[in-house]
Amino acid sequence: MMTNFQLFSFDNTKPIIALDCDGVLLDYQATFPRIYKKTFGKQLTPISPKSYHATTRYGVTLTPEERIQFDAIWDIDGWRTMVMHDGALEACQLLHTAGYELVCVTQLSSCFLEHRLENFRLHGFPIDRIISTRCDENNSTNNPKKQAIEQLQPLIFVDDKTRNFKDIEGVQTKFVFIDHEFYDDPHRNENIHYDAKYSSLLEFTKDFLRDEVIWSNRLDN
Repeated sequence: MMTNFQLFSFDNTKPIIALDCDGVLLDYQATFPRIYKKTFGKQLTPISPKSYHATTRYGVTLTPEERIQFDAIWDIDGWRTMVMHDGALEACQLLHTAGYELVCVTQLSSCFLEHRLENFRLHGFPIDRIISTRCDENNSTNNPKKQAIEQLQPLIFVDDKTRNFKDIEGVQTKFVFIDHEFYDDPHRNENIHYDAKYSSLLEFTKDFLRDEVIWSNRLDN
């Protein structure tokens, strides 16, 4: 598995909470219509708001040529300017103030990490460390974040895809699943262990910070 690491800063004196980006911090689906309009000059409105796939959500089909056009504009502008999930910034600020180091573990090519950091800076996220991971080219069913989490060993790992908790070994990390309840989520029915489920990062954060003693007991078990 190819795993690329880019560390913008590192404070090993603080307990670490690892956060996925797309689906936890930033919202690809909400950013899709803006890039679509910039590419094709057409305004989109959602027709299936609880769909996992952006094209289904907005009722569009991209030809191979249109996909190339869209991706080219996205690579220039999309990674820099994605919109936030509701409450994500507040959640990160609360965790940061409470003394946790927030590390983004994202499945993204390392060539776009500066764009992602720029995006975080645009919104004011207190995140200075980003770890990029890539799919295993030899076996796409392998967990692309396994190696990163095993090396990082965070207190908690938050992701919106249960597949990213699969086969992680040798850590005391607790897995928190952000469930958007998309009806066509291809990973929804995978039987993969996680420790808690929430509808958003903010919902988890408020619960975690309110009941840190209870969570500490969970982490010790």
